[in-house]
Amino acid sequence: MYYLHLRAFVFIWLFVFMVGINYLNAQTNENEQSLEVPEEILIFRTSPGKEVLAEGWFRFQVSTFSPIMVIKVNGFAQMVTEDTDWAEIEVPFYLKTGKNLFTIYVQTETGQSEQEFIVTFEPQKKERKKQPPLNGVVMFGQTNSDNILSTQEGKSLTSASKNDLLLSVGYAFELNEESAVSINAVLKFDRHQNRSLAVEEVLFRQYSTEYRHKNLLGLDLKTGLGQSVISVKDANPSDPKKAGEFREDLQSLFLFLDSKKDWGSKFSGSLKIQIDSQNKVKTNSEDGSLTLASLGAKMRWEDFRFQVRIDSQSTQFEDTSKDFQSTLFNVNTIYSWTPWVFGFNFQNNNKQYQNADPASNLVLQNKKDEMTLNFKYSFSNSTLAGADLKQIKQASNDETRSYKANQITVQYIWMF
Repeated sequence: MYYLHLRAFVFIWLFVFMVGINYLNAQTNENEQSLEVPEEILIFRTSPGKEVLAEGWFRFQVSTFSPIMVIKVNGFAQMVTEDTDWAEIEVPFYLKTGKNLFTIYVQTETGQSEQEFIVTFEPQKKERKKQPPLNGVVMFGQTNSDNILSTQEGKSLTSASKNDLLLSVGYAFELNEESAVSINAVLKFDRHQNRSLAVEEVLFRQYSTEYRHKNLLGLDLKTGLGQSVISVKDANPSDPKKAGEFREDLQSLFLFLDSKKDWGSKFSGSLKIQIDSQNKVKTNSEDGSLTLASLGAKMRWEDFRFQVRIDSQSTQFEDTSKDFQSTLFNVNTIYSWTPWVFGFNFQNNNKQYQNADPASNLVLQNKKDEMTLNFKYSFSNSTLAGADLKQIKQASNDETRSYKANQITVQYIWMF
């Protein structure tokens, strides 16, 4: 009986021992499986995750336990040294605003890995300098012409000089960061050094108010209204006491809409529409309306500026013989070589009258070409001096209106 109990005890002890061994082995396997296995391929970025410039370099390093065979960035293979387990890669980029994804793929002799990195581009916002509320331009000039009176070819030409003064002033009331209302005034007159030509002197005045919104549906928009007044001198005034004084010759009320669109920093386009209501003071021959549509474009390349503009103008006057349609084509090229600025301008103006002229019984057609070479020197941000060389040629089916002229203009400009 004693041996029977002993056998039973030994059997139970062996059973408990075997169960315990199995339990310990299971726990050991479970613990081993829960331990992290070291990665065979490590990829880590060394360049910033945020950039303030669009152009730059994306940098990263790769470390492996076996030789690297292939490294790709966004599908493009990179140069890898043979039989190396470490690599440092630089990839040039041009980022778009926001998040930019870089996918890196690495293959070794024993495995492969792919990892994604995001680089965020947040361009720096330029602080706009507030424009002073009062701004303007004062320009003094002297023009020398070999045909100051635009005399017909083959006739005796008059060479003379005249002085010009231009004053333009504007005051802006800012409504917010993007919109403003301004009041503007322009005054221009000339004075002939040969006083026998005083009757040719002209006084021009213009007053206007405009509203500007810098970003309305992506457009820089201006709209406004104003008045222009042109005054001339009478050759034989009825009142001798007024000899040499200016009298109003033409008054005009105008309304305009001007829009500009920028595509990047190098190209822009513009569209302007203006309607004038004109009043000829002494007669009603040129009383009526003028409509102007203007389309322009500007482009910048390195230190060059290119400008193109096309104007189309039509009239409706009480005297239908004065009605015309004209098309102006203007091309301007500017090269900046600080502090110098050089330019070339070509302008072609075709003017077609709608009805016959009572004096000549011709339906007048005038074509006028102007070519100008100019240069300016900047003494400061607000002071410039320059000179223009201009050649003018007008052809017409009325020979009395055909002429040629050469001009030299010297200018001094002060901006405030």
